[in-house]
Amino acid sequence: MDLKGLIHRELGEGLTEQELATTIGVSRETIDNILSDKIPKDIAIWKKFATYFRMDVDFLRTGVSLPPSSLVTLSEDDHHSSTIEMRKVPLLSWSQIARIVSNKALFRAAFAGVMLEATDVPGKRTFALKVKDNSMQPLFHEGEIIFVNPDLKPKAGHYVVVGSQKGRSGAAMIRQIKQLGRQYIIHPLNRKFDDLPLTKETRIYGRVVRLRKDL
Repeated sequence: MDLKGLIHRELGEGLTEQELATTIGVSRETIDNILSDKIPKDIAIWKKFATYFRMDVDFLRTGVSLPPSSLVTLSEDDHHSSTIEMRKVPLLSWSQIARIVSNKALFRAAFAGVMLEATDVPGKRTFALKVKDNSMQPLFHEGEIIFVNPDLKPKAGHYVVVGSQKGRSGAAMIRQIKQLGRQYIIHPLNRKFDDLPLTKETRIYGRVVRLRKDL
């Protein structure tokens, strides 16, 4: 869906053009121009729309994902060495996450059969997962590889791997933590999926620190 289509979708959900413009941080005229097929030229405006729609700005502008094998840093909280370090990271199955993350000794001894080479990925216990569905499109696509650090404290805005609220093995999922007033939710980027409350019972298995576009 292009920018015009995204705006029509928001307006169709009840927002007025002025309310949408105010929320995004652009002028009402900008909204009117886009609806009249006058695409913004200012990259700063595109960035505001990308932030609002939780999309990569280049993907929003062009519809093209990042080049294959590229690495995307999802958080700048971690300080990486200027020296490139190659290491091997275990690729886990979704059913292994709870058992291995909760047991540090087991994590050291019982890695998955597949080890991925990765460059400068932070965290001694960082592991890899293959995205299993389309609930986090357009940022995470099925079959892509994410790197997850189980030892980093997540905050609002971070992408995390959380356990199923029904406690089913292998039913963990990728979600974004969002703050709404005093409440926190776990949010899917794909609006076909539902937001869920983040409670004390929600098990967070780790924070997504890197995305690799293919295996």
